[in-house]
Amino acid sequence: MRITTGYLLLLGLTVCLLLTLFSVSDQLQVSRKLFTWADVQTTRQPLTSYQPITVTYGKKQVELYDGLRRNDLSASALPKKIEQTFIAIEDQRFYQHAGYDITGILRAFTENQSTDQKGQGGSTITQQLARMTYLSNEKTYTRKIKEILIAISLEQKYSKKELLTAYVNQAYFANNIYGINLAASAYLGKQAQDLSWSEVSYLAAIPNNPSLYDPLRQPKNTEKRQQRILKILASKQALPKQAQTKKVSVSFNKPVIPYPDYIDASIKEAVRQTATIKNIDYEEATQYLHQHGATIATYLDPVEQTRAKQAIQRLPQDIEGAYVGIDGRTRGVTAIVGHKANLTGQFNRATQSFRQPGSTLKPLLVYGPYLEKTKATLSSPLDGRPVCFDGYCPENSGNRILKDVTIADAIAYSYNTPALRAFSVSFAEGLKTIRPFAFSQWTKADNSYSSALGGLKYGVSPYELTNAYTTLVNDGLYSPASPVRTITLTEGPFYRHTIKNDRIWSSRTNQLLRKGMTNVMTYGTGRLGYDAKPSYIGGKTGTTNDNKDMWFVGIKNQKIGGIWLGADIPRPFPVEANSTLQVRTWATILR
Repeated sequence: MRITTGYLLLLGLTVCLLLTLFSVSDQLQVSRKLFTWADVQTTRQPLTSYQPITVTYGKKQVELYDGLRRNDLSASALPKKIEQTFIAIEDQRFYQHAGYDITGILRAFTENQSTDQKGQGGSTITQQLARMTYLSNEKTYTRKIKEILIAISLEQKYSKKELLTAYVNQAYFANNIYGINLAASAYLGKQAQDLSWSEVSYLAAIPNNPSLYDPLRQPKNTEKRQQRILKILASKQALPKQAQTKKVSVSFNKPVIPYPDYIDASIKEAVRQTATIKNIDYEEATQYLHQHGATIATYLDPVEQTRAKQAIQRLPQDIEGAYVGIDGRTRGVTAIVGHKANLTGQFNRATQSFRQPGSTLKPLLVYGPYLEKTKATLSSPLDGRPVCFDGYCPENSGNRILKDVTIADAIAYSYNTPALRAFSVSFAEGLKTIRPFAFSQWTKADNSYSSALGGLKYGVSPYELTNAYTTLVNDGLYSPASPVRTITLTEGPFYRHTIKNDRIWSSRTNQLLRKGMTNVMTYGTGRLGYDAKPSYIGGKTGTTNDNKDMWFVGIKNQKIGGIWLGADIPRPFPVEANSTLQVRTWATILR
């Protein structure tokens, strides 16, 4: 009996031992996977390779990190005052730990349990850097574990000085200011190496809670935290006895990004091209450009851009506007204005807003295909009497009843009924012709008669419409325009904007359309924008139902400029539309 019991006990212990070994083995495999995951993250996006994207125009350039200005310090140039201050207030055992501080974590865990809130982070500088660079700001224990794992991986790859420098370069100092060096110049008009102890401690107060310690909106809070920081520095004997702690005087020198709507759009285009070339998503493409120190050369014309911006800003307060300028010879986008503000990151109506184009679509969808198919001339007649197709029965402006009109007058005065009759003849050809322009919001519902007058489901952007009009200055050949001339990486050339001509219609048709659009300017709806100086001038107006959208695309020699005016929430502008405000605004830009 005792022998049997002994065997059973031995068997049970063996089973328990095997189960324990299997359990430990599983845990080790999970641990290996977690550490491998962290290593992959820090290898895929190395701190030291995250460089600015440089955007150039002419002989000038601007360096940006994620669309914002930053002026990074190198590890060798990190001032001792900044190093000592941030270690004293953020991570006093920074040079002792391996990325995480178990004492700080336990203290934070205890406080979180007692308060039933996850407010205390217990994060080292390396952990905070891991969160800034690789993770979100959600306060969960899962994220905390990821944060620690990445921190450990970072500590294995970089020196302490490199980690601390990366941290102060990425820290947020309120008011769209990233990095201690840019904060020094923005708030104090100095470089980081020239800061006093009072100034370093003042700036160091901000990242802990940029809203609470915003030096522009909450200066008293900033000063109170600064005094606490100075006391900590003194207690750690980091603050020299002879150091003077004067009151800091803040005078905000806002870091300006020139031509922000154009710069934003050109970076986005460069990212899209990169995503296509590398077959990666948009976020990965952005990272790729940063990691490879990309330089984006653009077609920006500062004179045209400035004129366009000023023209849009001078519009009545309740009217928004957008403008796109393109050089027809190079297909280079020379100007993009999408908002009145001089800030980056704004909603860009030139590229992101899609509105019904009204009659500006007629030359592309209706008259080009009609002239091509029928071999008609501008003097050929069109029936202008009231008409319906598939239940669509448009009227002319002012409910005007027409008889026969010439194609020249139909284009010049933007009549609707003859345009619809022309479209009924070349319906299939028109839909085929419009395809190469790749209007991004075109749907199956737009393959209808209402599209003849620009009545689309979602519409087109000013950028897309102006882009399509380049066909008219290139003998009927179309090639997509771009604000990006080239993209060059540290390794060498990566992308070049090239012209790939696609024949849309014949030279004959193109010449007829150009003549018809000149008539628009000499005696038609665009006459308030006429200029006799250029060797060629032409254009086409467009207004939608109830005058909610006002469009004009005009051409001077090889220059194309497209403009849209209206409101984000559509509403009528009858006075402005009747006075062709969009044409007059365009004329002030391309004067």
